Amino acid sequence: MPKTKLFDKKEMRSIIIGALVLGFVFSFREWGYGEVNVSIGIVNLIRSAILSFIVLLIYQSSHKLIARKYGANSTFRLWGLNRYWFVTKAKIENMNFFGKKFKRINMGVTLPILLALLSNGVITFGAVGSSEVTEVSRRLIGKKHRYLTEYELGKIHLVGPLTILLFSLIIHQFQGFGSLVQISYTIALFSMIPFSGLDGAKVFFGSIPLYILGAGFMLATVILMQIVSPIWTLILAGVIAFILLTLFLHKTR
Repeated sequence: MPKTKLFDKKEMRSIIIGALVLGFVFSFREWGYGEVNVSIGIVNLIRSAILSFIVLLIYQSSHKLIARKYGANSTFRLWGLNRYWFVTKAKIENMNFFGKKFKRINMGVTLPILLALLSNGVITFGAVGSSEVTEVSRRLIGKKHRYLTEYELGKIHLVGPLTILLFSLIIHQFQGFGSLVQISYTIALFSMIPFSGLDGAKVFFGSIPLYILGAGFMLATVILMQIVSPIWTLILAGVIAFILLTLFLHKTR
């Protein structure tokens, strides 16, 4: 049986484009000090793009591993919108932009760059793409549920952001990795925003309690890792996430 590549060409191209966009966003305020210096700016852009590429590879590799566990495939795709509202008629392809028609709006490229330009680099919007999970029916034969449930899909999509967040927590303990830490937890947090097409939305609609638990843990971890040790960060973040989940469940009774 022939071996399949971990990343196909189309997927790798999406990851590279995503890394370049993130490289631009994270290096926006590093094009010289006091005045613009093109050579310094290009070096910082390439550096940020390489670091972003590493993070995206870790992110997507973890998605692929957990997806295979559930008998599915996971592919990285740039974040795009096919419709501007929830109704079927509100498709992007039905709109006419200056005489041209588009099938989708590539939000993973346009939004991060636009926000960086408008905010002068203050807003580093780290969501450029997410995983597209497809079921492999032959792997699901013999299981209790032949098709993936919404909850299982939610768990698959939570793993990517959670993995790179824990990665940032680990490397935060070593000097010289400040930029990699920032890039990792920024991508993780923005990926959890429940916008259509991002991991956050897929986790949210898969299971609201799972979303509260995961997002609460991740946000608390980013805050606590700046002030306490890794062990206490994990303990306190876990406690905070559990409290948030308990409050939510109590309120919905």
